[in-house]
Amino acid sequence: MNGIIADSYVQKLSPNDSMINTPDTAPEVLSILATFVCVCGMMGNGLVVWLLSCPGQMTPFCTYILHLAVADFLFLLCTAVTLSLDPTLPAYEVMERARSFAYTTSLTLLTAISAQRCLSVLFPIWYKCRRPRHLSAVACALLWLLSLLMNVLVSLFCREFWASLRQCYTVDSVFSFLIMGIFTPVMTLSSVTLFVRVRRSSQEWGRPQPTRLYVVILASVTMFLICALPLGISWFFLYWLDLPQNQKTLFHHMACLSSALSSSANPVIYFVVGSQGHCCLRESPGAILRRVLREEPDREGRETPPTGTNELGA
Repeated sequence: MNGIIADSYVQKLSPNDSMINTPDTAPEVLSILATFVCVCGMMGNGLVVWLLSCPGQMTPFCTYILHLAVADFLFLLCTAVTLSLDPTLPAYEVMERARSFAYTTSLTLLTAISAQRCLSVLFPIWYKCRRPRHLSAVACALLWLLSLLMNVLVSLFCREFWASLRQCYTVDSVFSFLIMGIFTPVMTLSSVTLFVRVRRSSQEWGRPQPTRLYVVILASVTMFLICALPLGISWFFLYWLDLPQNQKTLFHHMACLSSALSSSANPVIYFVVGSQGHCCLRESPGAILRRVLREEPDREGRETPPTGTNELGA
């Protein structure tokens, strides 16, 4: 799973052989496309950060989305820089480590967002009345710290000049277990539970009207699972498998493009979902963003559901 870090070592092993038997234009085209996507994604996530940083009421999910946008911005920035650097430079390894840190943080934040929304649906009374006031801010701070600690440990035990292969493999395996054995299952299970619970509640009341936040969470998690997670899994196995260097190089560029698409998609999802059913010509981007992050469904022209169903988006 820590193939983002390991990939830098793979390329350092034989940098002059990276283009052997690889189509001359394929890596270059993929690199240009990935860089373009990164620039667009940084603009989108930067806009989200700026809008949510403005004075205003911050809901728990606004806090999560703000931190997720920062993590995605950092990931896209590091990806764009690594695409323009020589893999043999020390700066390349530094940016790869920063990219791994941002990737891990994005995954853990998505897990927290999905899990908290699932709890708000399953236990609405607890969520409204007894949930700690600063839970979201504390959770974000702890997730940043956890991601930093995980990547620092991998960096220390996988340094080329002193670490053994067994040490690196052991730490890398623990890192992969935390990602694949804890965070990813929790994120997937929470999303599936949320989907089933909301759909069942909607069918009971006869009006399937999920909240925009519900749609945003499911779309963001789905995008991550499709574009970023499979490549993250493959990166880990790719490093430890004895494959031709040209295949690793080509896959590296494909991974950059796919993961950049995943990190760039969230701002698009926010504004597309937030603008549906509304005339956005007179609305500011901030109004659209805050509407999509509401925890209650829109009531404009709709029948208000009975008490206890608002959190279900019915």
